[in-house]
Amino acid sequence: MRFFSEQDPGEIVDYDFTTFAVDRPLQEAFARAFDAHVGPAGQVNASNAANNAFRQLRYFVDVLLLEAEPPRTPQDLAPRHLKAFLLSRGEAPSAGMAVGLLRSLLANVKGLTPQFAAQCAQWVPARRDKIVSRGSYSPTEEKAILDAARKVVRAAVKRIRESREVLERWREGGVSREDEPVLYEYGSILDMVETTGEMPRNKWGNGLASWIVPHGTVTDLTTRLHLSLAEACALVILLVRLTGENGSTIIKAPAAFHRPDGGAGPLASVQLDLSKPRRGPRRYMTVTLSELPSWASAPAEEGELSSRDELHTPFGLYMVAMELAASSRRIKGSDRLLVYWVPKAGKGSRAQGSVAVTRRNVSGRGFRDQLTNSSIGSWGAGLNLVADEPDEDGALQRLIVGAGRMRVTHGVREQKPVAQTRETLANIYLRRDKSSLREYQKVVADVLEKEVVKARTAGRITRLSTADVAEALRDPETVAKRLGVTAEMMRLLVARDADTVLAACTDNENGPHSPPGEPCRASFLKCLECPCARAMPHHLAVQVVARDMINERRTHMTALRWAEQFALPFAELEDLIRLAGKRAEDRARARAGEEERELVRRLLDGELDER
Repeated sequence: MRFFSEQDPGEIVDYDFTTFAVDRPLQEAFARAFDAHVGPAGQVNASNAANNAFRQLRYFVDVLLLEAEPPRTPQDLAPRHLKAFLLSRGEAPSAGMAVGLLRSLLANVKGLTPQFAAQCAQWVPARRDKIVSRGSYSPTEEKAILDAARKVVRAAVKRIRESREVLERWREGGVSREDEPVLYEYGSILDMVETTGEMPRNKWGNGLASWIVPHGTVTDLTTRLHLSLAEACALVILLVRLTGENGSTIIKAPAAFHRPDGGAGPLASVQLDLSKPRRGPRRYMTVTLSELPSWASAPAEEGELSSRDELHTPFGLYMVAMELAASSRRIKGSDRLLVYWVPKAGKGSRAQGSVAVTRRNVSGRGFRDQLTNSSIGSWGAGLNLVADEPDEDGALQRLIVGAGRMRVTHGVREQKPVAQTRETLANIYLRRDKSSLREYQKVVADVLEKEVVKARTAGRITRLSTADVAEALRDPETVAKRLGVTAEMMRLLVARDADTVLAACTDNENGPHSPPGEPCRASFLKCLECPCARAMPHHLAVQVVARDMINERRTHMTALRWAEQFALPFAELEDLIRLAGKRAEDRARARAGEEERELVRRLLDGELDER
């Protein structure tokens, strides 16, 4: 198994589970459990944590091998094995943490006995839910976080733009030293801050020059033109929500971009190259960040925002970050989008506003182009937001802010995969999202009911039996009159010259999905609800294949997307196939070949739709 570190993009670690001296079923079970823990949907993105997880599994295997008859399958694992593992760890302070990690790993193993599974779950769920919840934010929580982040960024935009206006006036000679000495002096300080990020020190080197002190502290003056750590964290949270990308991907996003619209619109957009190391060979990807279309309005906030507000669009927010960090980027010599300034951290850590700056990511005053999850979490803690759900004692608890949960929230709200497959989004993120599962299931149920009612209301298309076709060969006029078509059309139907995909069409230029007299441009799936359609016996094979393939797509799509796209045609196909009977259905499925399956695949993928 290969692990791609997000903390260090160049670091790749291979883990060989065949070195575990247990039978193959346990090797595979431990490998899958490890993948669930450190894979794309897991809790781990650093190689040292992945190494520790692999090491604990190896220690557990060593304990299993001490038995006269070691376990051979997951079902053979028993609570006594966990006790033996704990005893093997001795009295070390980390023993409890090792057992907790092992339980969280083994909880992902399939085929455990109920007793052993209960032992593994005894500690894991409480810890995960309480400390590292991976569920999405509720709409109320999401709005509170985004409102707070926009407030932080909006203040930064106002401050930096106003300071640049003053600096521009000063540089153009618009500030007189004689008439405006204080403003002139302030402009010279801004010039130094923007150019070098430094200011003159006093003769002892332990503070600012005396003439600068009346204008403010080092932090006050430097952040007049540069982003702070808190503002960089807010930008990350907003970009994660608007793009759906990983927090680490946003943190490392480049400042270099391409404007496919040439800067002329009508929909402004930028293309940039991003990297997600855990995708392995597919780590590099080009994404497009667009402005909102004119019909998509942004939520109103304080009565000032419009649908074009720059903090509500991926394009607008990216360009704001480009603008605000431009000077910092030049001074730092960085090619990353987000560069910010931090004061001296001192020993250990010290609060910077609402953000605790740690020794790990701050080694003194200066410019930085990297953030950590702990920095974002510390900024979020300073917001003092309250979670919707109370704690175990019914008391209010603080809302934990993190880029990971915000990305899950994007997936839940938008129902579109970002740098992941539809299957990963549906099966790993959405179906495990306890915080929105009930709400999501209700929405899906409502859509399904609506589509089924629509199918029943519209009625089924006219279906010809084998007997009808045999009679039409002998007497096309009589059958045509009974079916409401011309004798010539009846001959075309029998000859299969009017076939579409799932049925045949009796009037291509006067259907309900196009203006009268114009050829129908609707998807062939619409034939299942069209009065011009006729279902012939020879269509049953492709109808059965279509029904089966649509049903298969449930596992590769989110439930909501499947319901919106396929619930109606699925119900209509089910109705047609039920009328044909089980024996006819089985014969049709046996008769269907690769040609029918390829035709249906192209239909469901939209390749047959008129663009």
